[in-house]
Amino acid sequence: MSHIATRVSVLSLLVAMVGLALPAPAHATTQDLIAPRVAKAGVPTKVTLVQAVAIAVAQSPTLAQARATYAQALAKFDVAKSAVFPSISGSAAATRTFSSGTIGGVGGGLGTPNGIYNSVNYGLKLSELIYDGGRVIAGIHVAKSGQVAGRDTLIRSLQQLGYTVAQAYYGVLLADRTVSVDEQIVKQYLTQERLVRAQIRVGAAAPSDLYSARALTAQARLQLVTDQGSRIAAQATFATTLGLDANALIEPIDNTASSLTAPAAKFTVLPYDRALKRALLMRPDYLAALNNYEAAKENVRFNRLTKFPSVNANASDGYQSGLNGIPVQTKSLGATLTVPIFDQGLTNYNVAVAAAQADAAKAGITLSRLQVESDVRSAIAKVAAAQAALDQAQASLKAAQVGYDAASAQYKAGVANLVTLVTAEATLATAQKNAVSAVYSLQTARQNYELALGESEYTK
Repeated sequence: MSHIATRVSVLSLLVAMVGLALPAPAHATTQDLIAPRVAKAGVPTKVTLVQAVAIAVAQSPTLAQARATYAQALAKFDVAKSAVFPSISGSAAATRTFSSGTIGGVGGGLGTPNGIYNSVNYGLKLSELIYDGGRVIAGIHVAKSGQVAGRDTLIRSLQQLGYTVAQAYYGVLLADRTVSVDEQIVKQYLTQERLVRAQIRVGAAAPSDLYSARALTAQARLQLVTDQGSRIAAQATFATTLGLDANALIEPIDNTASSLTAPAAKFTVLPYDRALKRALLMRPDYLAALNNYEAAKENVRFNRLTKFPSVNANASDGYQSGLNGIPVQTKSLGATLTVPIFDQGLTNYNVAVAAAQADAAKAGITLSRLQVESDVRSAIAKVAAAQAALDQAQASLKAAQVGYDAASAQYKAGVANLVTLVTAEATLATAQKNAVSAVYSLQTARQNYELALGESEYTK
């Protein structure tokens, strides 16, 4: 038995010597595997959230589409208003006539003789609507309500863009802080490896402890590389959300507390009933639904008024120079009455379509209100949950830090084994990541609350 024990001791010593001689595995960060990011002309490389939203407003193609849609509604309103003004048109013509026979007469000597003749005509016409049963006014109301709805939709698009930017903004900060925690964990494990080597040299630790330590370091490096890849993806998402190239060099400035255990800034959350009332007054998408319904109702009236007669006043003034060279001036003043009699049922069809659209718009109000109610209640719950999660994560982090400090001191003193220390390290790493995630989850929840109420801080 003594010989066997001696051989085991020798083999263990050889394994330890080989283990100590083995180099740490080479590794490349994910950041080294892709092309570096490039600073864009006129775009700062470090931005606050307000600056990020401003860049997105100027660059985002999504908001550009919303602007174009609103411009169409605004143009339609301008055209509808112009219908109350008179229409004026002018005309002019010049003719050069070549004649080789008698014009305007019979036989020889009568009419216009052979030759070349010039003719000039010009005139001015004016028409003004006198009465159409109120159809033009109804058309103006349709366009006006549509224009207001378009404006509200544009504002909501701006708020949605601000929230999307905030999500991407805090997503990069979360990824940055996560990678920072991963780097600290790798450093801790490397320090642990050096401690184990020192203990092996003095006979205070078994050679197998070094392999356990190296396994933990390898796992930590794997997590670091994985999170570095997530950070690159978050950076690309942030850049493209702002309307920039995915490889644009632009970084968010962290306005949160540097310490993960610092209390979060105060944030007022209204009770559900008050928050809902405020949202129904402020939410642009709900206001747009109301205006779309008003436009739809006026459109029904607009189409029904097609059956009414219309009266237009007309006036013209003109001048004509004929072939015979005698100038003639013409003037007219009158009125035209147009009475619809039969249009193959086209008006009835248009009225039926408009009425169906009005019903759909009315249902849209209900759908929009239900969405507002759901958004507000959900946003309040998310803020409350995120705040509670942050409080719990910070308490867990403090406890994990105390536990790790105690386990580390006990291990150095030889009181605790490596398993106890590794367990404390893993608990601390998990607590740090949970705290990082909770910090930015609360920030995103607050942005979502403002979006639910229609009061985005960065899009006022």
